[in-house]
Amino acid sequence: MTSLLDSLIPSSDRRQLIDVAFQHAPQYIWLLGPEGDVQACDQAVRELEGGTDDGMRGRALWANRWWSEPELVERHLRDGIGEALLGRRLSFEARVVRTDGDRLTVDVLVHGFTGDDGARRVRVDAMDVTARARVEAELRASEAKFAGILAIAADAIITIDQSQTILHFNRGAEDIFGWTEAEALGQPLEMLIPPRYRTNHAGHVEAFGQGAVMARRMGERREIYGLRRSGEEFPAEASISKLDTPDRRIYTVVLRDISDRKRTAHAQQFLAEASAILGSSLDFHATLRTVVSLPIPLLGDACIIDIVDKQDVIRRIASSHPDERKAFALRQLEARYTPFWDSPSIVIDVLRRGEVEVVHGFDEAFLDAHSVDEEHAQLIAALGSKRAIFVPLIARERVMGVMTILGEGADAGYDEQDVALARELGTRAAFALDNAQLYEAAQLATRARDEVLGVVSHDLRNPLSAIQMCTRVLLESPPADEAARRDLLEAIAQATGLTNRLIQDLLDVANIEAGKLSVEKAELSAAELLDRAAPMFESAARERQVRLTVRAEPGLPMLLADEGRVMQVLANLVGNATKFTEPGGSVEVSAAPAHGEVVFAVQDTGPGIPGEQLPLVFQRFWHNRRNARKRGSGLGLAIAKGIVEAHGGRIWAESVLGEGARFSFTLPVVKGTG
Repeated sequence: MTSLLDSLIPSSDRRQLIDVAFQHAPQYIWLLGPEGDVQACDQAVRELEGGTDDGMRGRALWANRWWSEPELVERHLRDGIGEALLGRRLSFEARVVRTDGDRLTVDVLVHGFTGDDGARRVRVDAMDVTARARVEAELRASEAKFAGILAIAADAIITIDQSQTILHFNRGAEDIFGWTEAEALGQPLEMLIPPRYRTNHAGHVEAFGQGAVMARRMGERREIYGLRRSGEEFPAEASISKLDTPDRRIYTVVLRDISDRKRTAHAQQFLAEASAILGSSLDFHATLRTVVSLPIPLLGDACIIDIVDKQDVIRRIASSHPDERKAFALRQLEARYTPFWDSPSIVIDVLRRGEVEVVHGFDEAFLDAHSVDEEHAQLIAALGSKRAIFVPLIARERVMGVMTILGEGADAGYDEQDVALARELGTRAAFALDNAQLYEAAQLATRARDEVLGVVSHDLRNPLSAIQMCTRVLLESPPADEAARRDLLEAIAQATGLTNRLIQDLLDVANIEAGKLSVEKAELSAAELLDRAAPMFESAARERQVRLTVRAEPGLPMLLADEGRVMQVLANLVGNATKFTEPGGSVEVSAAPAHGEVVFAVQDTGPGIPGEQLPLVFQRFWHNRRNARKRGSGLGLAIAKGIVEAHGGRIWAESVLGEGARFSFTLPVVKGTG
């Protein structure tokens, strides 16, 4: 790797500086014969040898005891003597140990000269360069340390010359830009800059070079963009400095990829805005609509929310989509394919485990494993989703639903930051929905209290008044006629029965509201259920002079239901239909299989229900909004809805004013029989 120090001070200049610094270092000189024998030496050698050269004269120089590596020195000296006799020079570095124990490093130069007698002689100069060697070693260590720091720096460190050619490219630059050092060195800097910025960038560098400022720090300049090898652009911050060396000017850039930082800031801003939006309403349904739209478009292209209500029934709501084909698929998935607890759905897995699930690729195997039927699989495929995040909505340690975020893009998929953002959004959405539910429950409780007080004060007054009147007659002036006395007792019994039914309805409604309605499911035949129910309704129909028809399609599957509770639903629906159908009209009760369920329907030819009231018919005490002459407790339809939903079914009403009404509900079938 090219050292940044090499770019700053050429090696030739550094060597010259070191040589000048140590040109007066101690020097040792020997004169040798052709065989390397010492013929004379200078004063420094004599001092080294104790003040005389007598002990050295006539012996080979390499035999001197102060050489640390005598064999290596001998080889170099023999080669050097041969070169010197031929008029050439040879130099090498050697280690010596002085008699006082000091360790030295010397530069040895072997060269020849012609003596006064015309004979060719050899001279060996050894210069003490210990200090220089130490400085060079420290310099090499410093360079290695500096190079190591540059190599491990997470930021990109890039050096260029005046022509904006890359001279240095560290490991951080490799990681950020995707080019290797070997590929980047010698290349123009513009390869790292998006095309639209290249012309202006060259001018900025030139202007900085001509200015008086020697460096600019990060944050002093506006945000810039880099270009990865893959072609992806990314936001960055950069510092730049310039340095003039003897032969050129160089620029060094320290660049930091701030993609993650910007993404985090964007995510925090998104969550803050989402919290403000979620806190703007305490209406549960409005909050639910808000939640299903929040992840779009930051995290996905569509969203589906599956929410669990108090009766443990799953409700589904889907987002809209600008593509009408995909919008239709979302509407169908919302209306017809809400998952139930034993369905093959990844939503159910997330509801049970309470953990985020990420899916990359909606392939055939996935569709087979998580779709109810072929049409369901086709609707999922029609969305064109490439990836999905299933986020549990958890509030107060309760999994209240699942937020499914669907993405259509063709990128690599959701990463850890996406999942973390989706999880945090899910947490905030869950608490917003929980708060809305608590607020709604408080409002309902207040209304229920007022309504119950109204019922107790109004609907119970009539039967209690009848009981009181009949009792007073029997106590104060009982009729002598036995038949008259019996009529009074029957009136008391009827009033008591009416009171008990009203109290039982109130108890059922309270249990439904608390999610404690007792439902004991068992396998039973839908056809036999209708057969047993028909006689119960015929008497009331004859009294009203209404024609009653019971029709069950052949091959109905087995139900998984509470027979008594289902009879209660049918009794409420048929009782209402008979009550509001004029004499001569008709009521039809039917059952038919559909998509793993049985659909029961009660159709009458009564006056019908205004369209604006249809969404309200299953509310408690709805009778106050209908014909007062024919009203009952107003709890029957609310109880029927609670019973059906406790079974995991659905109930709804359809009507054309003046043509009658149709009430339908579904019940799940025994698995494998639908």
